[in-house]
Order: sequence, then structure tokens, then C-alpha cells
Amino acid sequence: MSRRNSIRLSTWEKLRYLLDRPLRRAHRTFKDFPFAPYNHILDIGAHEGSFTGLALRRFKPKNAWLVEADPELAGILRDRFANDSRCRVIHCAVSKSSGSAELHINRNRASTSLLPISSHTSRAFGIDMREIRTVTVPARSLNDLFDREKIPHIDLCKVDIQGAEKLMIQGGDVALAKTRLLYIEVLFDQFYEGCADFGEINGLLRDRGFKLHLLTDFRRDTGGCD
Repeated sequence: MSRRNSIRLSTWEKLRYLLDRPLRRAHRTFKDFPFAPYNHILDIGAHEGSFTGLALRRFKPKNAWLVEADPELAGILRDRFANDSRCRVIHCAVSKSSGSAELHINRNRASTSLLPISSHTSRAFGIDMREIRTVTVPARSLNDLFDREKIPHIDLCKVDIQGAEKLMIQGGDVALAKTRLLYIEVLFDQFYEGCADFGEINGLLRDRGFKLHLLTDFRRDTGGCD
């Protein structure tokens, strides 16, 4: 989702691209993004930091905030980016309001969510995604997160929070008005109990001034559905 063309490479960058495998991967990831500076990056649902790592490589931002609800993964992020002064790791869930929240930890760690996983999801993807426990974690609305971290604006916000995107949007009207581009995961099935599908998320974001730029990186279940 973007408020405003793809990223172009200079001659020097093309040479680096040929010689640098991680840079090639970063360029493939961002090649269809609008051509613009990306100085302030927010990674919500940062997991182990792969997206931020690629963004640091490609865009050379001034600041990157990595937000992760899973306490173990937040510790991994702190270790990984400890020596990069541009990066700040924040352990919290992003939800509709601030306080605390129950996080559903699943066997497949990447599927952990504020929402309980649906009974058919493991079967749909052929992976054991069953819940193993819940933990109480700090929760922040997106508006509160911007205030606490004194974030003036965001050029690129990546969101991968496993079905809880609607909660983030509902608590983020002010923050989203300060965000230029959203790279957000959307679902086309009820893989989490009570999650919003693509149509609802698209409508919520359009109401807040965003326009769909592209759909990419489709992942299908074992039956061929997105």
C-alpha cells in the first residue's frame, strides 16, 4: 500500500549487484517498490530480522525500528542488531490499544499471533501450526508506539503479524497518516480466528488514504488457495 516508477539502479549499483549476493537478494525483494528515499523504516513483526537486514543493505536508512511480540525472538533481534546504532528493537505486540495482550505461541514459530490459529490451518499448509502455549506480553497501539519512540514519520512500514493487521490499523490512525508506504501481509482465508481478510484490510487502508500498489509474494496452501 502506497501514498504515491520502481527502484532504479545506478551504474555503480549494477556492478555491486553482480558481485554481492545479499545485495542481489535485497534488490529482488524491493525491485517493485516506488522509487524514493527510505530513511525511516519500521518492521512490525520483525521475527528474526531478515526484512530489516535486507532493507539496511538496500536503502541505507537513518533509522530502523524492529517490533516483535515474541520475547525469545525479541532477544534474538537485540543480539543481531546490537552493534548497529540505527536499529532499535522494541518488545511488544502492536494492537488496537496499549496495555498487555495474550500471545499465542505456535509450534511453527512464524505463525505465532495475537489471534488463536484456526483448526484447519495446519492441514491447509501441511505444517504443524498448533498452539503450544500463551504468554502475556506488552501491547502498544501504533499511535502509542509512534509517541513513545518519538517517530516523526515512516517511509516504509512492513507488517507481518499473522492475522492481527486489523487491530493495528484500528489503533493507528494518527501514525498511519505519518506513514508513506505499507508492505503488509494479507490473508484470503480465515487462518486465524477472527482475522480480517484482504478485502476488509484493503477497505480499511483505503479509508485512511492508502492506495494499493501491488500484490506480491503469494503463498498458497496445499490445496492451491492463497
